[in-house]
Amino acid sequence: GEADLYPRLGPTMEWDIGAGHAVLKAAGGVIENMDGSRFCYGKADFRNPFFIARSPSVPVKYQD
Repeated sequence: GEADLYPRLGPTMEWDIGAGHAVLKAAGGVIENMDGSRFCYGKADFRNPFFIARSPSVPVKYQD
């Protein structure tokens, strides 16, 4: 299969996605929070908010 956008709507921790994020970034992809803000590491509880992993060529319309 092939995908250009992956919404993650379940609980994850920082260590669950770090390697995949590195591969995605090396391929030119991005991970963003559901509101379009930058995804960050080093959170106090290490829990990730829901996020979107995507190709920058895929337009996303974020809602307020």
